[in-house]
Amino acid sequence: MNKLKKMKRPLKLAIGWLFFLIGLISAPLPLPFGQLLALIGLSLLVSESYMMRMFTRKVRRNYPRVSRMMDRVKPYVPGFLKTTIEDTDPRHLSAVAVYQR
Repeated sequence: MNKLKKMKRPLKLAIGWLFFLIGLISAPLPLPFGQLLALIGLSLLVSESYMMRMFTRKVRRNYPRVSRMMDRVKPYVPGFLKTTIEDTDPRHLSAVAVYQR
């Protein structure tokens, strides 16, 4: 059982990066599958990596257009993606408190 837990995090990170990169590559296509794959990959990465969570907050703070796009799709995505969008929101009070430490 312990071996399974040790494999879970690297596997989630690898799948997260794979989905994120495929999503970025296919984002310019007319159908929104690329954006969805990128968000799913980002969700996996943010859930397993504190550094990725901080990096995503920094990107959303420095590029308000990205933040607005994520906020705009928030009502239409499944719950785990909503959680990711909320966790990486730079306007969120807990995000500011963690960032200032």
